[in-house]
Amino acid sequence: MDLAYEKGPISAVDLEHSLPGTPANSTVRTQLRQLEERGLLRHYEEDGRFLYVPTQPPQVAARTAMRKYLTAYFNGSLELAFSTLISAKEAEIGDEEFDRLHKIIDEAADARRDS
Repeated sequence: MDLAYEKGPISAVDLEHSLPGTPANSTVRTQLRQLEERGLLRHYEEDGRFLYVPTQPPQVAARTAMRKYLTAYFNGSLELAFSTLISAKEAEIGDEEFDRLHKIIDEAADARRDS
């Protein structure tokens, strides 16, 4: 999916050459078909080859994936997910990032109060 967003319309062959390692062409095509069946990609034909493009803008796809992730790993709890991220040993948050996170939370609180 990342490559489809990054490179724009992409063929199975182009995708195969862009992936690390040496994935089989049939594996790449199977994955593309599965992503298309799930509604994440669509294809069109150009010059005798199928080109694949995402069906949603990246932000919409990210929100959808995050909702699924929250449900699968955190029982839908944003609080649990956030506290897990903050407490993760690898997550050393600098002052600037902490300030940005705080601002995001403040803006969400303001929007909630306004609605």
